[in-house]
Amino acid sequence: MQNMTVNPEPISALPFASSDLRDTAVDHQIRTLRLYMRPVNESDLNDFIAIFSDPAVVGFIGIEAGAIPGAQEIEQLLNGAVNAWVTRGYGRWSMFDCKTDEFIGFCGFRSELGVPELICMLHERFWGQGIAAEAATACIDYGCQSLGFTTVKAYTRPAHSRARRVLEKLDAEFTGYTNFHGVSGASYTLVQKSTDF
Repeated sequence: MQNMTVNPEPISALPFASSDLRDTAVDHQIRTLRLYMRPVNESDLNDFIAIFSDPAVVGFIGIEAGAIPGAQEIEQLLNGAVNAWVTRGYGRWSMFDCKTDEFIGFCGFRSELGVPELICMLHERFWGQGIAAEAATACIDYGCQSLGFTTVKAYTRPAHSRARRVLEKLDAEFTGYTNFHGVSGASYTLVQKSTDF
């Protein structure tokens, strides 16, 4: 596992959607060797606009792969990510370089039929450095240790080889191809095997 610290102390045996986990006083910060991660907030709008406006980054996401969303749609995506922490007690973290404070991207969870779904987006200049796997590992560990997750799902387009390699590094089980909101998707499941993935 990555060397990381998590706040707060692990919550034992609570369902991940418990109202106790929605306490806004809980800061949900994560630190790894290279990353500082905190829940997304409204101040991330310009960073979200920049990352969602990069054709390379959005090449494999969305109903129409490669379609760059407009500023209003990006603001709605950000608001939904911010509100997820309040409504579900989990969500996405904005990631920053520990040394430079540069925004790297985001990683975390959305809900797919009530099950946490792992998602991760990085600026292209950070690809190929193991950052996606480091961030995803930290998020999954936090989800299991602090939020009570036992299963996490992940989906990607079948041709998205980078995402599939990250999921393989996480020991995600490929469960087949599926129709994911009208888009062909490769489906993966991560199951808590002990205290770590």
